[in-house]
Amino acid sequence: MATLWLCLAAGLPLGVSAEQFDEPLWEVGFVSAAFSGPAYPAADDDTAAAFISPYVIYRGDIFSVGDEGAFRALAFSNDTVELDLSLGASLPANAEDDADRADMPDLDFLFEIGPQLIWHAARHDYGKWEGLFDVKLRARSVISLADFDTKGFLFEPTFVYELQSKTRRHLSWQADLELLYGNQRLNRYFYEVSENQVTPNRRQYAAEAGYMGAEIGLSLSYPVNDNLRLFIGGNVELYDGAANRESPLFKEDVAYSGGMVLVYSFYESEARAPR
Repeated sequence: MATLWLCLAAGLPLGVSAEQFDEPLWEVGFVSAAFSGPAYPAADDDTAAAFISPYVIYRGDIFSVGDEGAFRALAFSNDTVELDLSLGASLPANAEDDADRADMPDLDFLFEIGPQLIWHAARHDYGKWEGLFDVKLRARSVISLADFDTKGFLFEPTFVYELQSKTRRHLSWQADLELLYGNQRLNRYFYEVSENQVTPNRRQYAAEAGYMGAEIGLSLSYPVNDNLRLFIGGNVELYDGAANRESPLFKEDVAYSGGMVLVYSFYESEARAPR
């Protein structure tokens, strides 16, 4: 599941398909992934990860695992609005590898969980392609997997436009804009400098709640063959106007992140997923 959460953090869609394609209720395979991005929002140092893992997808009408959000618990749905549970994650970062955070605590692998309201705002027909525009309002608790302590809360309005192929399963393009807002506790985790952490190059700073930045993403889901799928995507991360730009740990107004995922499916159930 950590692999799937990281796919979400990189903005890469999982299990995308045009409406007319049936999907198996169960799917089993292997996923290999590599990601790189800033160590924390507005950092000038990067962190990266690469791994391979087995995966299981279950596409139920109320609960689903590994498809369109790693885990979904659908509370309400109609043609216009959905309410469900969403997850996300961010990579850990070692303070020893970041001169700006030297002698400060490491940043943990962070797991995000909370409700998500989705508005299916528009649908467009382009012949062999279908365009879908969604507005997603996410509110998530941010939890460290090192000690399971809550590091704060994140509000994340997201605007997604996706082009899905009508003729080829799993072929799609996706563009999205995410706006990030953190409460004071979350921003303190990234940007606060306490009195005992002051150095000649790092002054004391008290972080405040507010806007953290925006991410503009573009990704491609491409079916290599019937069993192998490629996901590739990247983000431009814009931090100008963030609430904590005066922090000595705030270093960059623009950053870049990206990732690539290969998914190999060796089993698909004969039972198909419900609409």
